Amino acid sequence: MNKITYLDGMRWYRALIAGIRHVIARQDYLNNINVFPVPDRDTGTNMALTLSAVIEGTFAAPKHHLPQLFTTIAESALSGARGNSGTILAQFFQGMAEGIDQECGKMEPRHFAVAVSHGVQSSYNALSQPKEGTILTVLKDFSLHISQTIAKNHTDFVNLLHLGLDAAKKSLQKTTQQLKELKKAHVVDAGAQGFVDLLQGIYDFIHHGSLDQLEPPATNSISKEQMSQELSHAVDEAHRFCTECLITADHIDQHTLRQTLENLGDSLVVAGSKKKAKVHIHTNNPAHVFAICRTHGHLQDEKADDMIQQQRAINHQRNEVAILTDSGADLPQELIAKLDIHVVPLQLFFDKQCFIDKVTITSEEFYQLLKTNPHHPTTSQPSLGDFYRQYQYLSSHYPSIIAIHLARKISGTISASEQAAQKIGLNNIAIFDAQCTSVAQGLLVQLAAEAAKRGAKQQEILELLTAQRNHTKFYAAIPDLTYMTRGGRLSTSKKRLLEFLHLVPIISFKDEGKPSLITCLWRKRNLSKKLAKLIQQQTDLTKTYRILVSHCDNESAANELKHYIEKFIPNIESITLSRTGATLGAHGGPQTFGLALQPVSWT
Repeated sequence: MNKITYLDGMRWYRALIAGIRHVIARQDYLNNINVFPVPDRDTGTNMALTLSAVIEGTFAAPKHHLPQLFTTIAESALSGARGNSGTILAQFFQGMAEGIDQECGKMEPRHFAVAVSHGVQSSYNALSQPKEGTILTVLKDFSLHISQTIAKNHTDFVNLLHLGLDAAKKSLQKTTQQLKELKKAHVVDAGAQGFVDLLQGIYDFIHHGSLDQLEPPATNSISKEQMSQELSHAVDEAHRFCTECLITADHIDQHTLRQTLENLGDSLVVAGSKKKAKVHIHTNNPAHVFAICRTHGHLQDEKADDMIQQQRAINHQRNEVAILTDSGADLPQELIAKLDIHVVPLQLFFDKQCFIDKVTITSEEFYQLLKTNPHHPTTSQPSLGDFYRQYQYLSSHYPSIIAIHLARKISGTISASEQAAQKIGLNNIAIFDAQCTSVAQGLLVQLAAEAAKRGAKQQEILELLTAQRNHTKFYAAIPDLTYMTRGGRLSTSKKRLLEFLHLVPIISFKDEGKPSLITCLWRKRNLSKKLAKLIQQQTDLTKTYRILVSHCDNESAANELKHYIEKFIPNIESITLSRTGATLGAHGGPQTFGLALQPVSWT
């Protein structure tokens, strides 16, 4: 075989895509061996998402100018970076882009070695506390070996990568002994394995010369049950949220940013350039992290995943079906944890200030802001990327998924979810329109999650949801009309008329999820009792019900309603108090209260 003494832009691009394809094909295996820094089983998903962003970002980019191609690769990886290893890998690409000779039209092995060395140093610098026995160690050992090979006058890329890959594989095997978490689980570091998989794909392409000639990568087996037993308590409760954001500004002082953040958690990575930086940290205070990052520039792609909830769901996963919903569904947090319900949060905005619903702002904090902030809040659906990431993750752990979303007629959330599912291209994702929100949506989610726990299949659960949807009723009283007027849902003249007549609107969901006025009650006395009487009159009292009583920031009214419902509805399986989130609260205001009820016979 002829020596390959250089790579032009197109050939390097194709080799990298081959490597990326190799990692994506191995993502389930990488998830299963993920135990460090926390065993949340998402390293494969995160690396696949990071590298998929490179494919998307470079597809239409010019390939003839090699330094610019490296820059595009780095920027794409940074924008799509997910997780600890994904962010480190993005910084590795950033360092390579800075280290490649800017006059380099064709990359020789010596150019490649310098760029890799620069990438490794940049990766180490991105971490506040670099840890050996991880992807960093394998990056370093690969770089040292190819530099030593170049020093011996080797000028063939195939031989260089063969020797470098061999060194990386040996370094990978040593990681099992370098970290106690890996030694206990008898696995190598997942991020390091992902980098070796990337190298393997690159080497195979350069050696064989065609993407079509590459064989599908073999997948090692790993016992999920054994991993779950050994690592069931490995997530640090003091740093439970995997928190990330992207900062853009004219100048970002990464050193100062890193110093400011390092006491807020662990696994801190600040990657990127002077104009764009990706922050990754495990913390219990995502809101504080985002507030600090906001002082350094404009924030994008904020996310905070609860790793304890992820680990609990995966380690105790016996279900055939994963149940996913959005934060429009109101359920007690302990029930969400108990039933392994996965939640994609909506975003809240007070003017330009952004919050992740129920993650970086609690319901209590939201209502305090609602009362005091001069700007009326708006809600925004999760992004297509938020859903895509969840579907990637859940698909690697569950045979099928059901996503239950707030009504299509009041939000574009379900459309974003559908687009993400279509982009994934799997036929195991079913998306269900709850045609309601708040505690009514919560009851449907609870119903589905309990059925999944019992071992029901996807189609069985969908049939159950379809049958139950029209029998799940919702009622909300809105005593203070100020917020409906501020949000543009009610005209000032109608507000004045209702207040003059001392009438309180009662809202429900009609016509496939459209919020509708069903009646008005006189507000003077015993509003909770009057609402309970109305519900009694519209309820089949021969059936047994599960009930969620809810309130925005009006617990006394909700407790009164609960008291009267227990008197007026004879057959109640369970009745629980739950605080209503921002999806309804932004429009109804703090005084809003009500309930949802569901006949148990349907369950």
